[in-house]
Amino acid sequence: MPTEAVTLIPEPAPVPLLEVVPDLPAAVTIAEIAAGVTSALVEAWNAIRARHPDVPEAVVSMATGGRASAVELAHFAPRRWRLREGEVLHHEVFVTAESLADGAVKVFGYLLHEATHAANEARGTKDCSLSQYHNKVFRKTAEELGLVQRSDVDEQWKKKYGSAGTELGDEAAKTYADHIAALDKAMHATRRPEYLVTRTRGGGSKGGAADDAEVGADAGGDDEAPTGKKEKEDRNYAKAVCQCEPPAVIRVSPRTLERRSIMCGECAENFTLEASG
Repeated sequence: MPTEAVTLIPEPAPVPLLEVVPDLPAAVTIAEIAAGVTSALVEAWNAIRARHPDVPEAVVSMATGGRASAVELAHFAPRRWRLREGEVLHHEVFVTAESLADGAVKVFGYLLHEATHAANEARGTKDCSLSQYHNKVFRKTAEELGLVQRSDVDEQWKKKYGSAGTELGDEAAKTYADHIAALDKAMHATRRPEYLVTRTRGGGSKGGAADDAEVGADAGGDDEAPTGKKEKEDRNYAKAVCQCEPPAVIRVSPRTLERRSIMCGECAENFTLEASG
């Protein structure tokens, strides 16, 4: 007598109540890391403006600051952006990706530092020289926004940079606690400084060498192949200056300055040929 196979289908499990279903973790792709940090910085800037109306609107961005990131963790630059329609200009606030390694509290302090410059710009008051000396105007506005002077800054540094050594005060840290937490949550990665990265094409040591040595062609440029031969040295040295006040002066081959960026360690700007005439 043939045997009939019977499949037993179990009763389906009851659907769990909504409140006991755990939330799925938010997936962040590698491509979204920088966008998330920038978004948090924009929200932080808006929060600062909400409490301090003198702080103007600005284009807020975050990316690498290149070699200058070793000394400049953020900057405020007035009237750098032009709208596609019309002639309206907007300020720029830039935070370097390298500064993220310092943590959310310090990064928020850097942002508040730039907000101080922005507020003084809106008020029409000068708070900083070209050589980065931060004067009493800067210090007063910084205190209004919740910054305090760092205790680890020595007198020689203060003599050169004035009141530039700021950090987030305790009261401001409490006031902006939610935005600092949001920034911390968005910081899924930090960028390695250029001097820690092994170069694979062109370039030289970090910051360049402020001397008169000509760089051989065997290093190669961005669009040229190494020749293995050293170029003939160019003895027609020219005078190049930085943005310090007064500027530092070096003498360098124009060809070297054309092919290699030489940065001043004081003002963090590249040397350029002195204008003739």
